[in-house]
Amino acid sequence: MKYELVNKTTDEVVDTIDYTEGPTPTANYRGAKLYFVGRKQLEEEEFDKLFSVKVHPYVGRYDWWKEESTGLDDF
Repeated sequence: MKYELVNKTTDEVVDTIDYTEGPTPTANYRGAKLYFVGRKQLEEEEFDKLFSVKVHPYVGRYDWWKEESTGLDDF
């Protein structure tokens, strides 16, 4: 699962990580957050003021042809 580090003031994605080591999604989120806290070398309280960690949205398979009309034009 991918996680994004987002700047709270600009809502800009600063960094991403693919973190899938924990047994549950909550453990994965916590591990990703601790990774970013260590990477920025901040205390967790200061980190929370400046940044947020969000799950990178998963974009599944998109079957565009299913939205297309199957009816043919009359001639």
